Amino acid sequence: MGITDPGRAGLLALMVLAAGAVSPAAPQSSQDQAFPGAIGYGAGATGWRGGALIAVTNLDDAGPGSLRACVEAEGPRLCIFRVSGTIRLDAPLMAQSNLYIAGQTAPGKGIQLRMNNATHGPLIVKDAHDVVVRFLKLRPGGGEVETPNIDALTVENASNLYFGNLSLMFATDETFNIHVAGGRAVDITLTDSILAYSLDRANHPKGRHSKGALICSGDGTGNECGRVSLLRNYFAHHRDRNPDIKATAGLPVEVINNIFYNPISQFGEFYDLLGDTRIAYVGNVALTGPSTVEKVDASVQAYDWTEGNDLSIWAQDNLARDCAGKEVLAILDPEAAQLEASAPMSLTMTPLAATELMPLLRPRVGDVLPGGGHRDRLDRKVLAELDDCKGQVIDRARDAGGWPKLDPVEPPVDTDGDLLPDEWEAGRPGLDPTRPDDPWQPDSQGMAAVETWLAQLAGDA
Repeated sequence: MGITDPGRAGLLALMVLAAGAVSPAAPQSSQDQAFPGAIGYGAGATGWRGGALIAVTNLDDAGPGSLRACVEAEGPRLCIFRVSGTIRLDAPLMAQSNLYIAGQTAPGKGIQLRMNNATHGPLIVKDAHDVVVRFLKLRPGGGEVETPNIDALTVENASNLYFGNLSLMFATDETFNIHVAGGRAVDITLTDSILAYSLDRANHPKGRHSKGALICSGDGTGNECGRVSLLRNYFAHHRDRNPDIKATAGLPVEVINNIFYNPISQFGEFYDLLGDTRIAYVGNVALTGPSTVEKVDASVQAYDWTEGNDLSIWAQDNLARDCAGKEVLAILDPEAAQLEASAPMSLTMTPLAATELMPLLRPRVGDVLPGGGHRDRLDRKVLAELDDCKGQVIDRARDAGGWPKLDPVEPPVDTDGDLLPDEWEAGRPGLDPTRPDDPWQPDSQGMAAVETWLAQLAGDA
């Protein structure tokens, strides 16, 4: 069951298959999509369109030219990187609405976010809408201060969000958390990302706390949470919550074409604690590994605990076994099997067959550009561990080799300062490397020049 790289043809097949059969809940035209090929419930995160292009020119925590200056600004905007390397943060970046963090524009090995002994993770999207974050490495690490709040990526009371091609590692609470606190968290996609190496015995007050994803945790009353898509992600080396899901009535959660590898105690945990919960679990692969204890015997455990709340699971075409492909596990535990839906749920994408998933995910997940750009040592390591049935849940970042050094690389020449490279603008109808007012000029396909450039860098369908 090891991953092999199928090359260009296999990647194209994945992109074509994933683009089909969109449900009415998803955007129906290119102008309704965040970018060509955007998928899932968060695909309509378009509020940044037509906004200012803001250059990220240094690796400072704050100040002019910093990533924070762009992320925490107001109004529609795009963060375009003119620098590569590691940004060390003293406090989280608080993303404001109508934002596109275009990590695919970073030269070299891209951008890595790391915390300086802080009490929260590097990026929080709270009380915001229409946020797109792509091609970044969010790797906070555990500090010396005891805290329950260090996620790699946190969402609270926010909507229309798209997260893609992220490398999420070294969290001491959840690696990815969607939370509601007397509010609403809806229409969210996490796709094509690596969630790995959450830290177990680190600085969480509960002690052992290596966690994958917590979808719809909640405080207060009147919460709405759901229409969440977890699509084509690779989870590795978390104690549990692979993933942990709750939701509220009428707001389903879909878990499609993910690989879950080497938990200690649990794969998926589905609950009815927040309200009526409907979950589609389709085309996933769950694999035990060196850290997994013997009691793990199913990829989904259900907990129908709250009287008056319904829990329904539609499970189709999943695989669960040890990573050598020998011992076959149940997909649903006995309680989950009793809650299995009799009719299919509407999905926002056409799933790949679970048997096809392993070779097709490798060239796509994590912070990796077409041709392998941005791929770094940590992402290569965690993918190789799946190949070899190796790796383990860790306590400290250094147990996985620590943070890679991302050397600075000169950005492409941009004579007119419009943040579109001269080489890309040259020879394109209507564009001029010496004219700074053309990023939003439409091309022959009706897309703005800057959107076409970003899509080409990302390899969007």
